[in-house]
Amino acid sequence: MEGALIVLEGIDGAGKTTLSKRLCQELESRGRSVVLTAEPTHEGIGAFIRSGAAGDISQSTEALLFSADRNDHTERMMRWVSEGKVVICDRYFASTVAYQSASLEGTRADTEWLLSINSDFIQRADITILLDLDPETSMSRVGTRGEEGSKFERSDFLSQVRGGYLGLADRFGFEVVDASASADEVYARVLAMIEEVIRCIRQRRYSAR
Repeated sequence: MEGALIVLEGIDGAGKTTLSKRLCQELESRGRSVVLTAEPTHEGIGAFIRSGAAGDISQSTEALLFSADRNDHTERMMRWVSEGKVVICDRYFASTVAYQSASLEGTRADTEWLLSINSDFIQRADITILLDLDPETSMSRVGTRGEEGSKFERSDFLSQVRGGYLGLADRFGFEVVDASASADEVYARVLAMIEEVIRCIRQRRYSAR
């Protein structure tokens, strides 16, 4: 069975995590082997990033940590794909570029530099879906979680991140989905996109035999 790499991107509150779990359940119910993963990862460097143990570091330093985590993670994801699994990844390289290139307290990292430090090892996903959401809606959704907000969860900052994401979507051909629609509408649209991608992969590989 053909494997595929599916990436979901978007600002905080766009619904990536909930959607990825729902997609995983649906594909597994159809007999597909699915790996649900995320960046930063939950082990090694990724776990270190999530712990906050790095302290108050610059966006450039943070980007290097994300990229180091991504290097190992990419190798694992491509192995899963080669084994015929559908890999659904919650955030990939575009998250680092969009977030670290936005100005936070007067500092930012250069977009081209961020792309360059990832260029030697990132893989092109079979489809990258950007869940596009305006920052005001994002903040209202994040506020209902009852969690302590991160340094990134500010509407002015998220406006920059959204702009960065849309620029990357245009540059790299991401599919853009309006994440302000209902959860069921977003799910139906994204599932249809993934079904079409898997169908095309199957058809392409069959034709190559």
